Amino acid sequence: MKARAATGVLASEETTAGRVALVCVLWAIIHTLLASKPVKDLVRRVAGPRYRNGLYRLAYNAQSVFSLALAAWWFARLPDRELYRARPPLSWLFRAGQVASLGVLFSGIRVIGVLDFAGVTPLRNFLTERDPRPEPEAQGPPMGADGEMVKAGAFRFTRHPGNLGALGFFLLLPRMTVNRAVLAALVALYVVLGSAHEEYRLRAAYGAPFERYRRKTPFLLPRPSRG
Repeated sequence: MKARAATGVLASEETTAGRVALVCVLWAIIHTLLASKPVKDLVRRVAGPRYRNGLYRLAYNAQSVFSLALAAWWFARLPDRELYRARPPLSWLFRAGQVASLGVLFSGIRVIGVLDFAGVTPLRNFLTERDPRPEPEAQGPPMGADGEMVKAGAFRFTRHPGNLGALGFFLLLPRMTVNRAVLAALVALYVVLGSAHEEYRLRAAYGAPFERYRRKTPFLLPRPSRG
């Protein structure tokens, strides 16, 4: 009976983990497609350049926040099993690492521009200008007045501070469960693949300046300076 119960629990965990993986993959596909140039070009042809340039970023962020909130609500209601729980003072180190990870994420957003990242600047331009400019093709460091990529904030140490910050936050959860472990593994996979996709868009948008920046700055994990 115990063996049969254990088998049933294992099968239930596998089913739940599969559902978590499926939802995460679907979200990642939708997120990536909506960020892609072909979809943006399609919206430009259908809605016109003014609506595409002025409203797309805000609409993109709105659907991202809504879908994440919905997924989080669904995720919290799933059956789960604890794998480990860090106790103080170790849990304090985990929390400090999460705070530092969020700091890395928001440092990148600050360099990009908080209002630009949120879609507020394109919306303001849409309301005040006849022909608002489109937002950058990818959320990387902006181009400086000298024609080079701006190496400021966390962009001095990693080319993808937003993705690195998100990864650190999930990996350093003090309480890890089966579902959270599946989620953290998928986040790690998406961070690598998503960063590679973002670099493709940045290379297409900025060319040689981005290549020079890429050669001098680590892809994801910061490394000690060689002086």
